[in-house]
Amino acid sequence: MTLTEYKIIDKVLDVPMIDKDGRKFMIGSYKTLHNNVSAEHGLIYRGKIIKPKRPILFRINSACYTSDIFGCQRCDCHWQLATAMEMIYKDGGLIIYHFHHEGRGFGYTSKLKSLKSLSPTDVILKLHNELDHRRYYSTIKILEDLGIQKIRLITNNPDKQKILEEQNIEVTQRIPLVTQDKNLRDYLKIKKEKLGNLIDFYD
Repeated sequence: MTLTEYKIIDKVLDVPMIDKDGRKFMIGSYKTLHNNVSAEHGLIYRGKIIKPKRPILFRINSACYTSDIFGCQRCDCHWQLATAMEMIYKDGGLIIYHFHHEGRGFGYTSKLKSLKSLSPTDVILKLHNELDHRRYYSTIKILEDLGIQKIRLITNNPDKQKILEEQNIEVTQRIPLVTQDKNLRDYLKIKKEKLGNLIDFYD
């Protein structure tokens, strides 16, 4: 699988949006094609995102339907999205929301199977023999189309930084996004110890 196998086949930008707190954003959409399968990706942003003159505040956000739609409190996904939105509202920047990344790319059904276990990571390993099925070539294609070459990356996942840098996107700063919710401490330990996320816990 290579970057050249992905193509942008449609896009919409600069659609005004006001969120529930009265904050004004712009939203957009990209549609990509790979192996005759299309995927859609949502954008939410503030400020100049086309060929910005300085490193842009940026987050890759994977879909989490249980949290984002149904309000499930078993993960920090919606908190991360809401916090990243607050950051780009204050400082400008861009979030790309990958709808097809639900369940780390394995889908909603597999994700629900993992949630029935006390150790979701072990279930995913048993079902799929790997921890993460997400690919970020669409991210790179969108950034290239927007002329974004330098970013300040909002993430705890070092793999995301590595993948971006391998495709000549300069990461000038990594900004951690760690919730202080003690109810999620065990969940975050899984992400740190088994998924390699860079997480420092708060007392």
